[in-house]
Amino acid sequence: MNSLSLTSRLLLLSLLFVLIPLISWLLLAKFEKDIERNALDQSKEQAQILGGFVNQLLQTDRSLRQQFLNKTQQKQFPIALKETALLIDGFSDEWYPYQSATTKIRNFGQDAKLTVIEDKDFLYGLFEVEDNSIVYRKRLDLADLSDKISLVLGSYQMQFIPMAPGKVPALRQTADGYREVTPVYAVWQERTEGYQLEFRVPQSLVGKTISAEITDIDQAQSGVALQGIYSFTDFESLSLHSRLQSGVLSLLEPELYRLTLTNNQGEVLYQFGQLHTNIRANWRNRIWSSAIEEGSSDSLLGKKSISSINMDLALTGRTQSELVNETQLSAFSRVYKPLYSKQQVVGAMILESSPVNEKLQLRDFWLRFLLLLGLIWGIFIWWVIKQSRRYSQRIMELRDLTEGSISEEGQIRYVIDMDEEFDDEVSDLTNSFSLLTNRLKQYHDYQEKLVSRLNHELRTPIAIIRSSLDNINRETLPADELQLIDNAQSGAVRMSQTISRLSEANRLEQAIRSADKEPFDMIPVLQDLVVAYRTNWVDHAFKLVIELDEARVLGSKELFVQMLDKLISNAVDFDDKSKPIKISLQRKDRQLVLSVSNAGPSIAKKNLHDVFSLMHSSRKHSNQHLGLGLYVARLIASFHGAKVHAENELDESGVSINIVWRNKHFTASP
Repeated sequence: MNSLSLTSRLLLLSLLFVLIPLISWLLLAKFEKDIERNALDQSKEQAQILGGFVNQLLQTDRSLRQQFLNKTQQKQFPIALKETALLIDGFSDEWYPYQSATTKIRNFGQDAKLTVIEDKDFLYGLFEVEDNSIVYRKRLDLADLSDKISLVLGSYQMQFIPMAPGKVPALRQTADGYREVTPVYAVWQERTEGYQLEFRVPQSLVGKTISAEITDIDQAQSGVALQGIYSFTDFESLSLHSRLQSGVLSLLEPELYRLTLTNNQGEVLYQFGQLHTNIRANWRNRIWSSAIEEGSSDSLLGKKSISSINMDLALTGRTQSELVNETQLSAFSRVYKPLYSKQQVVGAMILESSPVNEKLQLRDFWLRFLLLLGLIWGIFIWWVIKQSRRYSQRIMELRDLTEGSISEEGQIRYVIDMDEEFDDEVSDLTNSFSLLTNRLKQYHDYQEKLVSRLNHELRTPIAIIRSSLDNINRETLPADELQLIDNAQSGAVRMSQTISRLSEANRLEQAIRSADKEPFDMIPVLQDLVVAYRTNWVDHAFKLVIELDEARVLGSKELFVQMLDKLISNAVDFDDKSKPIKISLQRKDRQLVLSVSNAGPSIAKKNLHDVFSLMHSSRKHSNQHLGLGLYVARLIASFHGAKVHAENELDESGVSINIVWRNKHFTASP
């Protein structure tokens, strides 16, 4: 772990945060499978208890037993049990689960559907009618012709005759005319193919029979005309096939399971209960709502009869069980239990139980865990970004301090201070650089003092040596000994020159560092200097080229003059007088360039950088030359925030010394 980089550690930590949700999802799937198996075992035990209770009812309740024994059932109108929330708004969005209980008729090429469901408190219905011309009533006395729907529940007859889309009153005809049945709520809405009517009737107004008719009125050339009257019950009253428990079965109040009772022909006699409570009460459960809806092929909801292999085996006296939609969130257990009357199988009880509530609780915990993990991850990312910016800022500051502490000539400008505010890796690095610059400063000071000491300590012995050599009587010495004395004198001279060079360089460096800076314009200085150069070196021609009106830099005018003197002196020494010495000042891109060019011998490429080094000379006879000119020019250029470099002319006819200022170190106007 210690060998990993910071980036690798962050990637590893990010991968860990990604793997945690994946692993938790796999564990969630395993726990859900365990819940399904436990739910199936509990359903078997519950079916055993409920089966015994229903069998006991069959022995004691004659009317209930008779319903199971009747092989010819009276023609009935199907009603499904309400298991989902409904909003009475005239639209059919919530009615999809009850399609199996829909009654459909067709007349004159137009379809009409009626779906009826119920719970303990209300009877709900949805009319879906195709009508190419909807005619609304215009008069309050109902004397005009218009589209309407008639509904008879037992002896309670109602009519729905709208004047416009929206809420429509349920009208009942009495001796005093039509009056509104206020407990009935209905909404009429238009659709592309016709219209829809959604209604809700209290169970207290519902009888045991039903009759429903549609009166279709269309527009004609002479006004309106009757198109036809259609009936969902063949113009007769059909018995309502209620799935609600009645009589002694009302003792059963299932909340988390659905119970279906059939006779031995598979015809559904009773069906009540629901697989799960309202899951939409919790907003997080709505995430899984699409996965919880029962598949129409697997659901027994609203079916008139049931036929399956397990059902057939149950009617032979063998209890069967199955897990429907296994591994899905909507999975539920189903147990088939045979029902007996006098040792004879008269039907079957089907118990359906869904563990969806337990799964949702588990998934709710999983979502909370993910939200908490996301919060922790967000806080971690925020902390990492904050720390990275903090470290980045400190590292950049350390970089600037380090770059500024050492000049281009390798001189120590200042010592980096120790970092005592923080105690981390960047602080350790800062302290290391502080120790490094401090040691370099001490070494540099030692070098400067060494030059002074050598100059002081060696001048006297060298002077004694030279004086002694001069006082030797050369006339009495043979030629070979005279040669040795000449060699010794030459070595003493060279040693004296070397000490002079070192002393002069040290003095110049100290003078440059102690100089004050102030802004000045280079153009007038250059113009005055060129006039002086033409007077001092009459044998050489000078050319001044300035393409700017102003060029201000921060530095010392006296040092600038000394720098240019060194450059001109160097150019004069190597000038072959074939063309003028050119001094130019111009702006290139975002840089200010001062050039001194002369015709003459070029410099080898490998020596272009060395010409600015201390005690370097390109002259053939450099014994009398200290080799400080270009070295001093480089020091002064650096003092003014510029860089200096040498380059040969393209045709190798001369050399150009360029001093370059970046944009932030000068102010120039064209």
